[in-house]
Amino acid sequence: MSYRSKLGELLVRRGYISEAQLQDALREQARTGERLGQVLLRRGYLKEEDLVRALATQQQAEVVQLGQVEPDPQAVALVDDRFARKHRVFPYRLDGHRLYVAMANPGDLKLIDELRYMTGREIVPQLASDSEILHALNRALGRATIEEVRAAAPAVQEDALPEADASPAVRMADALLRDAIAAGASDLHLDPSENALVVRMRVDGVLQELRRIVKEEAQAIVARFKILAGLDIAERRRPQDGHFSFVHEGKRHEVRIASVGTLWGEQVVLRIIYPTAVRIGLEQLGMFRPELEKFSKLVRSPHGILFVTGPTGSGKTTTLYAALEHIYTPERNFITIEDPVEFPLEGINQIPVQPRIGLGFAEVLRAALRLDPDVILVGEVRDAETLDTALRAALTGHFVLATLHANDALSAVSRLIEMGAERYLLASTLRGIVAQRLVRRVCPQCGDWRPLTEEERWFLSGEAPPKERRGEGCSYCRNTGYTGRVGLYEVFAFDRESLRIVGEGEGEPALRAYAEKIEHRTLREIGLLQVREGQTTVEELMRVLGMLEA
Repeated sequence: MSYRSKLGELLVRRGYISEAQLQDALREQARTGERLGQVLLRRGYLKEEDLVRALATQQQAEVVQLGQVEPDPQAVALVDDRFARKHRVFPYRLDGHRLYVAMANPGDLKLIDELRYMTGREIVPQLASDSEILHALNRALGRATIEEVRAAAPAVQEDALPEADASPAVRMADALLRDAIAAGASDLHLDPSENALVVRMRVDGVLQELRRIVKEEAQAIVARFKILAGLDIAERRRPQDGHFSFVHEGKRHEVRIASVGTLWGEQVVLRIIYPTAVRIGLEQLGMFRPELEKFSKLVRSPHGILFVTGPTGSGKTTTLYAALEHIYTPERNFITIEDPVEFPLEGINQIPVQPRIGLGFAEVLRAALRLDPDVILVGEVRDAETLDTALRAALTGHFVLATLHANDALSAVSRLIEMGAERYLLASTLRGIVAQRLVRRVCPQCGDWRPLTEEERWFLSGEAPPKERRGEGCSYCRNTGYTGRVGLYEVFAFDRESLRIVGEGEGEPALRAYAEKIEHRTLREIGLLQVREGQTTVEELMRVLGMLEA
């Protein structure tokens, strides 16, 4: 019997989870490869303290509360940060020849032997949760300075920056990127100010300050990232962009980088593309059943055009990739046009746009139409030329999926007309429009139901539920009250009457009146349903949707 199944049986026997919850978590574990305990925590089936209690019983280990411990810097320095994060260990106290190490799995004898060989100390393993260990490692990194890193590394010339262990600045830059990936950040920001380089990361759509680095050390760290992306480190004023690959815990992540000169120095933003983030099925997108059924039917259209709208970072690419994988068959020719290609899809021809050599979306789309495609994905419709080409492709028997920037599904029609789309082309080709947003999900560990505030009730204008579920903040959610994000999906499928309204130019008010008549659910209504189900909060709806029309 495996360790995981033993743990699952123990959790069921103690009444912490049900058999149905265990089986559901085991199915997800088989799909994602995560540890069983982490799946149970993320799905909210299990409290972290209950998992720790069960593990302590199973492994006969003493529990340590790292939040109440002041770690010894000498103990922390004995284990490389990369190794510590990969294996979820945190050495925190030296007692003569004994090294006390918090571990997510203190029963791992092979890992204990590695630590003993690495440190030359007798290891005293103690149990702590994954989130506590990562939080402790982050705090330790936050206290570290370049000078402390330099003390642990040989001095080298700055022109050796490309080497992984060449300089303290290289090691600090790599540690910042590893920390952002470990936190699930979508972006890492290096923002110059008068006296420091402010490092922030965007987690679940919200920027959080990671640390501040003194001005004298900032340029070497910026240079590390620019060299990795093949940028000119001597050019500090003009905008530059590039990309590179970064391996963290055995997984390759693609990183896009953009830099520009500002008043106080270079600002650098790194966008992190996770290897599995865009590879999910339609069922995993998180749509409610009515929207999922409509969307599933739309993506099986033999021809026409389907638009997915939303701001940057709202998950449009993930939705389109899920759609492609859902309808993929080797009997049809699939082509994507992207900027850039975010993830390789087997059996699908993916073409990156290259504006620097005159290959924009419109040019590549025209070329793609000569390649006998059945399905075409256009990464973004940015101009009238691309839009007209896409609509005419949809009119001539191709199925086109494309993204567009618009507030919601129905306002997208007005946006298309503003961009120069002919009404008769829209009426002949439109199959559907999906509008989406991502809102933060309430932490499954510390979330609890509470009454709404007066401001929240006013925002909902009489639609307010009596209570909402809100996280108080804990080590599992980095004291934010949220972990991960959940999608809001508005799906409008065009029928004969709605296409008539578009074709005859009756305008957006007429289209909205018809949508209300057929009980179409707006983004706001979808968001309210997620609040009622305890998935997100009214505060999140206010942040993401603002005063979006109901």
